[in-house]
Amino acid sequence: MEYIYLLILPIIGVLWFLNLASFLKNLNSNENTLNQTMIGAVLTFLFVFLYMYGFLGTH
Repeated sequence: MEYIYLLILPIIGVLWFLNLASFLKNLNSNENTLNQTMIGAVLTFLFVFLYMYGFLGTH
């Protein structure tokens, strides 16, 4: 269960940050941001789900 906190959540966090940077770059250049919005929603869902799953698994 600890691998969720030590490996998977930081990887998802890095991917979420890279997606945010790409989103802001496309937003600044007036390009389509639909892909980054959908990927951000999926990454946020995974992050919250895995955090809750890991938290419940420790109790």
